[in-house]
Amino acid sequence: MKVVPESKGEGKKRSYFPVVAIGASAGGIEALTDFLKHLPADTGISFIYIQHLSPEHESNLAQVLSRSSEIPVLEAKEGIKLKPNHLYIIPPNRSMTLSGDVLRLSLRPVRPKTHSPINEFFISLADAHKERAIGVLLSGNPPDGTLGLKAIKSAGGITFAQDSSAQFSGMAKNAIAEEAVDFVLSPHRIAEEVTKLASHQDKYQAVLQELNEETIPDRDENLANILRHVHRLTGVDFSHYKLSTIKRRIVRRMIIHKIDTLGDYVRFLRQHINEGQQLYQDLLINVTNFFREGDYYEYLKKSLLPKMLAAKAPSEPIRIWVAACSTGQEAYSLAMILVEVLGESAAGNTVQIFATDLSENAINKARLGIYSKDEVADIPPRRLNKFFTKIDGSYRIIRSIRDLCVFATHNVLKDPPFSKVDMVSCCNLLIYLEPVLQKKVMGTFHYALCNTGYLMLGKSETIGNAGSLFSQVDKKYKIYAKKKDAAAKAIFELTFPNTESIRGFKPAIVPKTKTEEYGMDKVIDDLLLKKYTPPCVVVNQDLEISQFRGSTGLFLEPTPGKASLNLLKMARPGLAFELRTIVLKASKSGEAEKKSWEESGKNNQVKVISIEAVPIKYDTDTIEKHFLLVFDEQILDAKQVSSPSNTSKDKRVKQLEDELAALREDMRSVLEEQEAAHEELQSVNEEIISSNEELQSINEELETSKEELESSNEELLTINQELQMRNEQLAEIQEYSEAVFTTIRESLLILDKNLRIKNANSTFYKTFHMTEEETEGKLLYDLGNGQWNIPKLKELLEDIIPRNSQVMDFEVSNTFPYIGEKVMVVNGRRLVRKLHSEHLILLAIEDITEHRRAQKIIADREEWFHNMANHSPMMLWVINPDKKMEFVNDAYLEYRDLSREEVIGQNWQESMHPEDEDRVQKIFDNCFSRKKEFETEYRIKKGNTYKVLLTKGKPNYAADGKFIGFIGSCVELPPRNNEAAG
Repeated sequence: MKVVPESKGEGKKRSYFPVVAIGASAGGIEALTDFLKHLPADTGISFIYIQHLSPEHESNLAQVLSRSSEIPVLEAKEGIKLKPNHLYIIPPNRSMTLSGDVLRLSLRPVRPKTHSPINEFFISLADAHKERAIGVLLSGNPPDGTLGLKAIKSAGGITFAQDSSAQFSGMAKNAIAEEAVDFVLSPHRIAEEVTKLASHQDKYQAVLQELNEETIPDRDENLANILRHVHRLTGVDFSHYKLSTIKRRIVRRMIIHKIDTLGDYVRFLRQHINEGQQLYQDLLINVTNFFREGDYYEYLKKSLLPKMLAAKAPSEPIRIWVAACSTGQEAYSLAMILVEVLGESAAGNTVQIFATDLSENAINKARLGIYSKDEVADIPPRRLNKFFTKIDGSYRIIRSIRDLCVFATHNVLKDPPFSKVDMVSCCNLLIYLEPVLQKKVMGTFHYALCNTGYLMLGKSETIGNAGSLFSQVDKKYKIYAKKKDAAAKAIFELTFPNTESIRGFKPAIVPKTKTEEYGMDKVIDDLLLKKYTPPCVVVNQDLEISQFRGSTGLFLEPTPGKASLNLLKMARPGLAFELRTIVLKASKSGEAEKKSWEESGKNNQVKVISIEAVPIKYDTDTIEKHFLLVFDEQILDAKQVSSPSNTSKDKRVKQLEDELAALREDMRSVLEEQEAAHEELQSVNEEIISSNEELQSINEELETSKEELESSNEELLTINQELQMRNEQLAEIQEYSEAVFTTIRESLLILDKNLRIKNANSTFYKTFHMTEEETEGKLLYDLGNGQWNIPKLKELLEDIIPRNSQVMDFEVSNTFPYIGEKVMVVNGRRLVRKLHSEHLILLAIEDITEHRRAQKIIADREEWFHNMANHSPMMLWVINPDKKMEFVNDAYLEYRDLSREEVIGQNWQESMHPEDEDRVQKIFDNCFSRKKEFETEYRIKKGNTYKVLLTKGKPNYAADGKFIGFIGSCVELPPRNNEAAG
């Protein structure tokens, strides 16, 4: 298939564009800044940044990032439509999702509900943009992002995570461990890869459009060859899976390897063995979570499960099959619900949950039952504390819940189903299958269910054309009941011709390679093995069955009660002892061991039973031993069983004696081993008890240490943020200081300990008409014509560093070159540069020549004023703004018979007649506050009598118009007749 590039005249503007969502927490801003610095301005991509932000503080993240970005950076708003070549930032205290190309904002959930903004947005992006979605996880530690990356990957998108350059790697490591990441790179490499992917988008869209049909055309062999390759490699036929899913997975792999056509990808598959497995893993949909659609489980707990339990006898177990269980969350969710319903009676043989999936990786994880913080984030705290234990930052399902679930790899389309189960849960498998497979799966489930069984499907699924097999119980929750009288045998036994006949594929005419000839041999071998394989099983050293081959029904069968794959529990009566013995012998010898014996059958038939145990050596690095157990049963015909005779009797006696001797030897060996094991167990038990006590103590200490570390970590993060802020403040202060140093009006010099000049500001050079060459590196005393070579100044300066003393207002009067006679004031103090362990001296030199001249002029004017006032016969006074006497002339002092010290600073109303005080005070205060002239008469005590004074005052203003008090005069009035007595 050839993709034709778009012509220059067509579609210059895309109707679609890739969307890149970037999630981060602590350390994310630094990583995103690096990402943006290496991002071109015209990628055609829309970027969204989701950061864990404090809900209590405003964010200026958009302004900060815009300094490093060539594309516009905007804070997201409700209803804003995405545009290419823009970066949108989540605002604080908000959750954000994507609907089409429109951002939707809502208030973030109130604590203690978990806030996972990255998962929430990534999942909505995957749903809205499918294969055009790209997810990136940068620095951060919170349990967030993994589920979102899984959703993007499942939808056909591409995922990235930051490498070891992340300041905090918790989120990225968790996503990588969960196999949710395609590329692990540094931020600038991620920017480069994203740009390359965007440049290929048009080609990949053309591939998707060409594969948009739901059937594969006869002429197109490339897609058929890809599916054949996967089928040969894994044994799984995806030809009847919905192509809308298949094509996205294939194109996703093409994007990762930057391959433009299906034909090139077919060749790439054949040349790279691992790519087939990678494609297979991509085709398997492993997206799930605990308590998916929570109200669904509440319905099970309150309605369906009680109804199922009521229909069963108390001793009868409840059996559930979870098909396509992925990594086990659905099975464990059902187990937890059942325990909540049944209480303590859920233990033992009461509950059996069989969980199966195609993916061996998913099943292995399910068996472990260990999940990350991200994966358990939506579980209510009550259930999390009850059903999980915390280990190494993850959470593990408790043993009692794990014991209820049996996990196994199983292909629901071709492997034999379970039987007599009470409930089948199959959520979100049918949506990936075409109708022909859906019909087969419905028949399989009908066969597996008991007569009162229920089928549960995903919210987007229905039973389709299987209405004759199931009746609807609840439309909302997709619950169906098995119809007892339905005949599903024909559907269940439905077989499929090969892929070529169903799809109408025509085999590609290409020369057969050696690899393909070997492929034919493998197909033939597989056919022979399927038809002629004897009954056999593979067990480990604990006799747990891991694989079945052939029909083992004559020798093994499931036991009632709790589900188990233990060989001895499944062995038919009489075989358990023989099986244990022969495996033990094979384990000791390391060689194949075989045992045969005769048994009497029906109608006097004689059966020869054979069991052979063969040690399996497939991996030298594997510590655990495995054994292949091969069963055989032969029925002797009449010719082989002759009539009784002495010879035959002797043979029979000899046979029985041999069997008895072997049995005794086996018994003796078993007893010896049992005694030795008993002694070892007692010793081990004591050690375990002691170790358990130590572990409990250590666990408590670890929990305490962990809490302290978490607290310390939070404090360190806070301190780090504060230090960063202080660093910014210091930089700002440094910049401010430099600005002050260069622009201050005083001349500034910085001297080293030897009084050599290290630096000077521009004012110094301007004031003294000197250059840097004439100044820096010179001794202070050598400047100019030696005007600074003053012994007293030198003594003061040399004491500054050793004694931390200061030079305060030291005046230097001298004639300076170029500027003449000047008066300078010198101030100096010590400076310490701790980083460089250096002591310096800061000198500030102020030219006060004009100030001295002004002072002299003022002093001369004051002397003139005082001489004039003191020669006046009229009493004169000056009051300051505080209404205190500031000046009086000699006539005033002589009239009052007071000294100047007794008057200055006092109220002018002193010695006033008591009857006049209030009146005069009101007049004075009123005029003073309004700054208005006043004139008043009052009596004042002079000697033993009161004299009448006429006082006038007017506001006094400085040259700049500032109010500085009142100035006034007093004269004595001649006494009136009625005042003569005072």
